[in-house]
Amino acid sequence: MPTAASVRRASSDEIAEWDALIEANPDGGHMVQSLAFAETKRFDGLEPVFLVIDAPVAGGATERIHALALEGKVSLGRYWYLPMGPTATDMAAVIAGLRAFALGERGLLVVKVEPHLERTPERSNELVALGLERSRDMQVMTHTVVLDLTMGEEELFASFSQMIRRQVRGATKKGYRVERADPSQATFDRMHAMMLTVAGGKGMAGMREREYYDAFWRSFTERGTGRFYFGYDDEGEEPQAGIFVTTAGRTAVYKDGGSRPDRKINGGSALLLWTAMQDCIAEGKLAFDLAGTPPPERADDPTHPFHGLAQFKLRFGEISSFLPSFDLVLHPLRHRLWERVVRRVEWRITKGPDTLR
Repeated sequence: MPTAASVRRASSDEIAEWDALIEANPDGGHMVQSLAFAETKRFDGLEPVFLVIDAPVAGGATERIHALALEGKVSLGRYWYLPMGPTATDMAAVIAGLRAFALGERGLLVVKVEPHLERTPERSNELVALGLERSRDMQVMTHTVVLDLTMGEEELFASFSQMIRRQVRGATKKGYRVERADPSQATFDRMHAMMLTVAGGKGMAGMREREYYDAFWRSFTERGTGRFYFGYDDEGEEPQAGIFVTTAGRTAVYKDGGSRPDRKINGGSALLLWTAMQDCIAEGKLAFDLAGTPPPERADDPTHPFHGLAQFKLRFGEISSFLPSFDLVLHPLRHRLWERVVRRVEWRITKGPDTLR
């Protein structure tokens, strides 16, 4: 049996410094582990639980992981979901420690974990061998394009497709203007309006209600971990395109985007992203996540809801696939009853995110 990691709840002082602490995680921290994300998920009725995990590694050293758990309640008990975490060098020690800690939490039914590690059969089999049950892909960033910012501007730009490089240069030459917008309600309104231009005004598949986006943007911008970029293809005051980028942790994320279908200058969307990447390089970020593609085997499938966006994103880089979620089941009989009988009924009559699917 592996030596179990020690797990505890974070202190109030640690929570106050949470966004700085997650940058020391083995994966460098990510948007979905941040304070702003924790606050936003209260919109879905999920309460944040901040965990500190000290895991042994080779040579007698200890690896500290700051992990955000989102707690929800169902009729048969409570559950925790750790988005894109915990990620550790020795997952066996972390799972052993998390299991021991969670069993001491009264009424906790299951802990859903999601290590932010490359998806391979070997890694999946390792987690199953540790007693976890494979679940589903919870995050759109399970399959995504992640760009390595540590290579620097010149090498990164050269890695893009010829089309993207041509678009960025062309838009710059023709005077396409990129500005960082203040996080006002007017900015929120403009951003959301551009997002709705997809699919004949319905927006892209999976869009949330308007109130959720306002809560998300407000939470990140108030903490200084999110920013808007607007692009203009004329001298007017109405943007032609916009993106929202999160900067919590050492991986920046292209979270939202939209544009007007009528444009005077092509290439503005590529220039917006390139401008955001340059800013993140200057700030020492490690990676830039384009946030969501189909799985590699469906990259050319026109029926996949992300197909259109993926054709644009794949011109920046290749698809990276990360592990799906796994369930650490604490009470097997109750969990089986929930999965086979209760869940389908309960989620028909109770609004909220089905985090235990």
